[in-house]
Amino acid sequence: MTGQGGVLLVCMPFGHVFAPSIGLSLLKAGLAAQDIPARVRYYSIPFAERIGQHFYYGLSAQSRPPLEDLAGEWIFSSALFGAEAANEEEEYVEKILRGRARRPSLIERIRRARAEAGPFLEWCLEDVLRVRPQIVGFTSMFQQHVASLALARRIKQALPGTFVVFGGANCGDVMGAETVRQFPFVDAAVSGEADLVFPDLARRVLEGRPVDGLPGVRTRAGIAAEFAGGRFSPAPMVRALDALPYPDYGDYFEQFERSRFGRAWQPSIFFETSRGCWWGERMHCTFCGLNGQTMAFRSKSAPRALDELAALAARHPGCDIQLTDNILDMGYFADFLPALAGRRPDAELFYEVKANLKKDQLRKLREAGIRAIQPGIESLSDPVLKLMRKGVSALQNVQFLKWCKELGIAPDWNILWGFPGEPPEEYARMAGLVPLLSHLRPPVQFGTIRVDRFSPNFFDAERLGFTDLSPLPAYGLVYPLPDAALQNLAYYFSFAYREPRDVGSYVTTLKKRLRAWRRTRPGVELFSVDTGDSLLVWDLRPVARAPLTRLSGPDRILYQACDSASDLRQLGERLAADGGSALPAEEIERRLECLAERRLLVRDGPRYLALAVPMGEYSPPASAVERFYGVVRRLGRKVPGGWVVPSGTVRASRRRSRGPRDRARRPARAGTARRLAPSQFSVDEQGNVTIRRISHRRA
Repeated sequence: MTGQGGVLLVCMPFGHVFAPSIGLSLLKAGLAAQDIPARVRYYSIPFAERIGQHFYYGLSAQSRPPLEDLAGEWIFSSALFGAEAANEEEEYVEKILRGRARRPSLIERIRRARAEAGPFLEWCLEDVLRVRPQIVGFTSMFQQHVASLALARRIKQALPGTFVVFGGANCGDVMGAETVRQFPFVDAAVSGEADLVFPDLARRVLEGRPVDGLPGVRTRAGIAAEFAGGRFSPAPMVRALDALPYPDYGDYFEQFERSRFGRAWQPSIFFETSRGCWWGERMHCTFCGLNGQTMAFRSKSAPRALDELAALAARHPGCDIQLTDNILDMGYFADFLPALAGRRPDAELFYEVKANLKKDQLRKLREAGIRAIQPGIESLSDPVLKLMRKGVSALQNVQFLKWCKELGIAPDWNILWGFPGEPPEEYARMAGLVPLLSHLRPPVQFGTIRVDRFSPNFFDAERLGFTDLSPLPAYGLVYPLPDAALQNLAYYFSFAYREPRDVGSYVTTLKKRLRAWRRTRPGVELFSVDTGDSLLVWDLRPVARAPLTRLSGPDRILYQACDSASDLRQLGERLAADGGSALPAEEIERRLECLAERRLLVRDGPRYLALAVPMGEYSPPASAVERFYGVVRRLGRKVPGGWVVPSGTVRASRRRSRGPRDRARRPARAGTARRLAPSQFSVDEQGNVTIRRISHRRA
């Protein structure tokens, strides 16, 4: 870094290494617009170099070890609190790490990283002293708080005149006020969005004027009154997102390219098109602690979002672009996404979405180049989803996963359990459902809920069935502070149930089934082919009742109508509209129950959903094609140009002596096709199924 003075914005461990901070990058751009010099320093990068990127990534991603350990915070706690924290080192190791059966090698790496914290902070301080900034601003999210505080203390000791300010998710509401109260080297904390208030704060500091009284800014002079009143108002929200500057990621890329990661890694960048959550404004999901005091939904206009995206993609070619939005603006299906489909920027996009999207909406996402999404699925049970206030049904969630597979979109989703009042029998039902979904994408994570600050489960705990909320046990071993202070600093809380329940006992079978789902071998498929008069349903799942089921007449129409979850009235109307003979509801139900017995369709209450993925836009992958031809060779006979499966074998054979697992081990024969197309399939008057071979020539 060159030059001195001005504002230094800091990203400490365990912030991102392979992506810049959008918050700091927006603040830098906002300061530049007011001629206030600023730079951003990513101390996360050199610390990852010191301790190894894979180990660092596990900590920053809160997965190895999991967040509940607060290992990233503990690594820097003795560097902040000194001997007071060092005295509790063995207690943390015994109670948190060994007590939760963390691997000895992982424990040793955590201890070595803790030993590195002090020397690393001295290196950071030397770097700061070369700049001698007038203001140092720390962003604090997830496990960045202790490392930021530890460096802030050193800066204040070396440069007493430097103004130290904190912001980010760890400073929301009372958390920011408690940070100022407990740590005298912190001059101020900004709660909420800093975009509007921070340039004013910086200008006042640089001109030698007080910052007391700025909205959302916690200072020592004001916190006593705020604690007395119990009100901690946030900084003003940005109402017009189009007025924001483009984030300035230049400092990050300069530092990343100088690191050893720059030679082998391509970073991602963040991009926002909205803030807040439109669903949370209507019905706040009980477990969600995101947004805090800034739930109000706001979005950028389509032209502004498109121009900013194009500028970022051009400025940082080859970077994946991850959306920070908590939820996709539904209005974007009318303007932003169609326009994006026309431009097709050279970047991969990722969006969080609600799981009640229609198929044509998912198709618009795909056409816009958005092939990875995070839907808020969270459960496959209607009663549990109702407790969560998700506003979707279990069948909608399964339908969503099926449509994602059909359209080539990868959904990253989770399952949560442990809600007060949830029916234990629902988890037995979900355990029975999971094997039927083995051809769909499994959840990334699953487990018991945690109570987060700002969630309804936290601020409305008693009414929702929780009691004895307390900071996670690791907080007390990271921060040697009074319990009242821990209560205000913590974001994650343990709890008890007002009506005791043994969650572990009733989710055991489901957990086993979910683990098995994630271990599913390639080639497990359930797909359908429409030949005009017949619908061929090919089942390559371990739970298949029959490898091939041919549906014709009303059964074909009904099954295709169940591509979206439908009830008997809707299905009767569809049957009549498609020229089928009118059938009474009892007959329709009987036919659908037969399909459910074959595990090709699921029922939830009055509605039915077909599980097979229709071929057309979808084509099974090579691993499934090999399995498919193994089934065809077993059921049928080879003829010139392909194979014929006689009608007598359709819906037949429950023999399991050579199931999908065995066929997967057989090598593909020479000439086996690597792809399938609907045009290969036909059915004659006798019901025999012909599969024509297609040739593949090397380019």
